[in-house]
Amino acid sequence: MNQPLRLERPQLLTDLAVDRIRQAIVDGEIALGAQMSEAQLALQMGVSKTPVREALVRLKGEGLVEVHPQRGSFVFRLAPDQVGQLCRYRAMIEAAALREAFAEAPRALAGEMARCVAEMRIAEKARDLKALARIDMDFHWQFIAHCPNQYLRAGYDVIRWQLVALRHRSPIDNAVASHKVLVDAVAGGEIEAACRLLDEHVRENEPRYRTACGLD
Repeated sequence: MNQPLRLERPQLLTDLAVDRIRQAIVDGEIALGAQMSEAQLALQMGVSKTPVREALVRLKGEGLVEVHPQRGSFVFRLAPDQVGQLCRYRAMIEAAALREAFAEAPRALAGEMARCVAEMRIAEKARDLKALARIDMDFHWQFIAHCPNQYLRAGYDVIRWQLVALRHRSPIDNAVASHKVLVDAVAGGEIEAACRLLDEHVRENEPRYRTACGLD
């Protein structure tokens, strides 16, 4: 009867290590491009190197970690052309998901988008930049959450955590205004206008993401 517990314990430690390292990268506790030592991370978290090694492999799959043979593991850092590619890819995926989400559940989608903007307004007044970054991601995630297309969901997962990390390093000044226009367009049934606004909104992030990656 104890066999399942013995099997779950290593996996649990790996899950905890994934969550802790991911959060450290997202919050900026570990800088973009920084080298990560398995031994040091294991010591800091009070675990062996095995779950840390497995966690880094999983985080590599999320795009947060780059593993270079003979050199070690590093937090991701985008080159100038990669920033542009990321923004263009994100714009395409989010617009496609928004169209399908609108066709599937327009009222629920608009309601969740409006909820996020209301939360943004509170965070913006409090100048809580960490909360703004989190809510910003939640807003855009609503397109994916309400989209029935599993392939679009999988496509977004490729960049999801890189976006989270970049958002936390590059908060925007006009969060409420730039997102409310999207809510108004969706609530008004103007989906093509919403997609055009979304494309402009996403592409405007490129300079901020470049700065976050230390390219300017």
